[in-house]
Amino acid sequence: MMQIHITLHGAMRVVAGRPVVDLAFDDSSVALDKALEALLAAHPRVRPYLLDARGELRPALRVLLNNERLDPGALPLPMLHDNDHLTLLMPVAGGAPSSSGL
Repeated sequence: MMQIHITLHGAMRVVAGRPVVDLAFDDSSVALDKALEALLAAHPRVRPYLLDARGELRPALRVLLNNERLDPGALPLPMLHDNDHLTLLMPVAGGAPSSSGL
């Protein structure tokens, strides 16, 4: 049995009610899309923040595997292994411009 850890940021963290989701799989490795399906099965309210209307990852979403940013269009999808860490980062918007002009 293997376990992966998914760190959620932004609204995904809020709707999931936790910053980290740990998922267990019977296989020795699992493809990224299968891990995300398991995340959505466990936390369906994350879906609109993770996927667009076509069911594809939102373009602005950043996915990191063990602190390395994944290329969103790369195929084949990476395989995840025991104790791998996924981080899902949503874009941040808002705030006032700096008064220093920077």
